[in-house]
Amino acid sequence: MDNILGGLTLWLLLCCFAFFLTLIIHLLWDGRRSRILRSAAEMLVLLVLTQILMDHIKYHNRAFIEKPAVLLLTSIVMTGIAALEMQSCIRARRRSLSLMSVKECMDELPVGICFYWDGGLTKLTNRRMNSIACKLTGSGIMDAERFQRTVFSDEGAPVVCLEDGSAYSFEHRVNALDGRTIHELLAFDVTQEYRLTEELREKQKEVQKINKRLKALSAAIQYIIMDKETLHIKMHIHDSFGEMLLMTKHFLADPENTDTQEMLSLWRRNIALLKDEEREHWQEPCFFSLTHADSLGIRIEMNGELPEDEILSSVVDSAITVHVTNVLRHAEGDTAYISIEKTADGYLMRFTSNGRLPSAPVKETGGLANLRCRIEAIGGTMTINSTPQFEMILHLPEKAQEEYRNGIQGTDCR
Repeated sequence: MDNILGGLTLWLLLCCFAFFLTLIIHLLWDGRRSRILRSAAEMLVLLVLTQILMDHIKYHNRAFIEKPAVLLLTSIVMTGIAALEMQSCIRARRRSLSLMSVKECMDELPVGICFYWDGGLTKLTNRRMNSIACKLTGSGIMDAERFQRTVFSDEGAPVVCLEDGSAYSFEHRVNALDGRTIHELLAFDVTQEYRLTEELREKQKEVQKINKRLKALSAAIQYIIMDKETLHIKMHIHDSFGEMLLMTKHFLADPENTDTQEMLSLWRRNIALLKDEEREHWQEPCFFSLTHADSLGIRIEMNGELPEDEILSSVVDSAITVHVTNVLRHAEGDTAYISIEKTADGYLMRFTSNGRLPSAPVKETGGLANLRCRIEAIGGTMTINSTPQFEMILHLPEKAQEEYRNGIQGTDCR
């Protein structure tokens, strides 16, 4: 019988512990006075009953030995009540909204949230914001104000890119809580939008390059048209001079059968073509290359006077075109600098730009190779420097070599 009473005593102690847990749960979660008092009363009843049983075991009180059914029934009833109390607490926990429920809900949100007081002391921070802070600074948010200053280093709503490729847009708000100022820091996942924006920027760069090429093609078409018109004028002048010479020859052979007035009219027109007149703007040195650069969006800053010699002007025109093309395609700049210095034996020209620095020594291919061929053909030299920045230096004679000027130079520039 003592063993049975000892087992009942342990059973009642377990029930008493269950009521104690329900009492703690009521105190922490709902705070209802009726439930707290009921749990406390039930726990006291079990404690009294347990104490009585322990006294019986110690002093061998026969009263309880004669009524074991009463003890068993009491234990079963109290166990059922304890089970119902625990079940009631679990249901109330699931149905009620507590501070822990709010925290768990905020932890599941895809948005990073942090509330903090003045001075940086955090009030509430969800799991997503702590994860972002760890990836960004290497630790969780200890001082929220410092973290906010780190994120908002620039004006406006910043977008922060993490090492894993994700991007977050941060927003800061100031509110009031219980008469105190509280700050709200939010982090929104904008990874997809950021990637689309970057792709759009890359496509815009490609479109700009295509537009520049189209402008270059348009300018080239204009030059081709101008060259055709110039050739047509030259052919017209050639035909006019040929007609004049043939009529003059016919006049010298047979003056009586030649229209003298027509011959004199041809002479007057052709002499007027040979007279020196004021040069038009398109006849200025390097007009075509300078216009071509402007159509490509390349600004040219020139210091010095261009050579007036026709042959030198043609070579310098090619040099400007090659330099502008390299600035646009390779250096990705928008300004070309040209310095011209008159020397005792000719001209010294330096070509630079505001583009990026060469990553390797510049190889003379394509335009640069052809340009060197032309410069050396007229008696000049060309030097290319890759460090500390790209620089093309031309030494040109005062006038082109006589062989080149007479058109018998045999240099192959292919």
